[in-house]
Amino acid sequence: MTSSELRSGFTWRSFIIMLFTIITFTPVSIWFSLSVGSGISAQQYAYSILLLAIEIAYLSHNPLTMQEVATVFVGLSSINAGIGIELIRSAYLSQSDVLAYFGLKGKIPFWVAPLPESGFYASRSFFHPQALEQWFGLLGWVGMLIPSLSLFAGLSLGILNKVLYVDEEKLEYPGVQVQAEFCITLTSRETRRLSFFSIFFLLSFVYSILVYVFPVVPVLWVDLSREIQKFLPGACFGFATDLITFTPAFYLPFYVIACQLIGSIAIWVFGNSFIVNLGLTKFSELYYPGMNMRDIALYANLYVWMLPLLGLGIFAGFSNLRPSIARRVYASLKRAGRADAVGIERFFSIWLVIIPMAVAIISNLLEIWYWAPDYPFWPWFPAVYSLLLSLPTSLLAGRAAGTGIEISIPEGLDRIVLVAANYKGINAWFVGPTIFSPTFFGGPLDVNFKLSQLTKSTFTSFIKMMVVTYPISTLVALVFTQIFWSWAQIPSASYPFSAYSWPREVMEMAAWITRPKGAFHLEWIICGAIAGLAIYVPSAFFFGGSTATTALTSLIAGAGMLPPFAVNLLVGYIIRRILEHYLGAEEFNKYKFTIVAGIATGSGVSVAIGIGSTLIGRSIWMLPY
Repeated sequence: MTSSELRSGFTWRSFIIMLFTIITFTPVSIWFSLSVGSGISAQQYAYSILLLAIEIAYLSHNPLTMQEVATVFVGLSSINAGIGIELIRSAYLSQSDVLAYFGLKGKIPFWVAPLPESGFYASRSFFHPQALEQWFGLLGWVGMLIPSLSLFAGLSLGILNKVLYVDEEKLEYPGVQVQAEFCITLTSRETRRLSFFSIFFLLSFVYSILVYVFPVVPVLWVDLSREIQKFLPGACFGFATDLITFTPAFYLPFYVIACQLIGSIAIWVFGNSFIVNLGLTKFSELYYPGMNMRDIALYANLYVWMLPLLGLGIFAGFSNLRPSIARRVYASLKRAGRADAVGIERFFSIWLVIIPMAVAIISNLLEIWYWAPDYPFWPWFPAVYSLLLSLPTSLLAGRAAGTGIEISIPEGLDRIVLVAANYKGINAWFVGPTIFSPTFFGGPLDVNFKLSQLTKSTFTSFIKMMVVTYPISTLVALVFTQIFWSWAQIPSASYPFSAYSWPREVMEMAAWITRPKGAFHLEWIICGAIAGLAIYVPSAFFFGGSTATTALTSLIAGAGMLPPFAVNLLVGYIIRRILEHYLGAEEFNKYKFTIVAGIATGSGVSVAIGIGSTLIGRSIWMLPY
């Protein structure tokens, strides 16, 4: 690809679209994270805004380019919509009733969360004096500096993923293909593409209206755990109600779908039932017939699956570090430093890997020393940990994105050292060596670079959009988060996903600190790693290392995925086969990402209507009479 083939997407038109998107997208993103979580990505809302902008520009005889649309997509991923939620989450950490169960009420350090007696959490206001002092004073500036340095470390790891998975292995990146297909379809105006897009847009829109505007269908999932527990005590099961959960099956290989389904069912159906039937672990004592999926996920994860899955994930990350891969990455980085090709844009070099990592690790060591001077084995353990763990987890995340798998990178290995050292304090649990992720402003660098290739956009235009929009989105996010918080406490039944996930997060944190009887068996981490080895070795022998790593990554993703989402992947694959039968496999493969983009856009537009109606309704209800 030469420089004459690339165009910048950062224009005054894309910037105005981005400003409008920030204002309208932010409340939707906040609501999704609190009410739906990962059921539907809040990013899908962008399709509705871009669809409107593209049509207006086309009717005005000055159509948007696919580079402008792609740049808005990347700018959207840099929106800092969650900053206000994180402030509330930190305050909830010190207020949660879960802490009382572990004897930690009132013991959370002041620099981690506002103290309960400050009244900040009860006030439900960012203008509370404690909030202003805690988050916008010197402590707040320091709290922003450390993550900023981590972003630059993530940039260096993103370069490695870009070189390995985009340049060398040339992975497909299905999620990026969906975005690129949206940009190409609606800017090229190809009739066949528009037909597929429009049909599935309409189907998705009508169904999603029943979920988000007129809630005929439950949000998140239909819980069938009570029924299945008549045969398998301790199991949880159900179906997700979001159409987006079907769509990955339209482009993922069947073995990836099967591995995710096997991992989920093995853990949450048969694994839970096995534990309960044999009376093993604390979970079998806490379980009662008819327990709902939310509680099963909470307690089974704490007392059974958290540590084995951690070990399994760590092994999967290291399985990417084969000598052949290391040699290819080094050779590619050397070529990148000398390359004139605009595809590399001379933006990438070996020094852009080394320097950010070094600065971020040093700043992390200083942070640990200041807040927790009693941290065991400082500074050697934190420094070595950051280096050795950041690379494999980064490679695991890169392969997951490149093959279209959603996965949560396991964390907490550094805490094992605190347990092994019999650490009795509190502060060290809230600092520690950082596992740097391959992100930079708007998300994983390799993902954004793949989008720039597919849409023939300059990567530097993506960076410009992200840098300009980040501070604007931060201010807008604080304003909208304050509105949602004033309506109802967070977490609460008004925001169901937060009511499920936040107590679970506090429980996991408290479990590490107090190590309650029955919850901690460090040897289970080793068991998880051995299980990964047992799966990987025969798979690598028969199918090759790359396929074996992908299969293992898929199993891990499935093990951390509740059955409703894994089952929907299988249903989605059945729908895919039906479409292949009627359209023809070649026709379907040609337009599969167009179909997914249509479904995502239909869901996004319905969500926009639903959230807009809620905001208007709440505003009218709050008006004085």
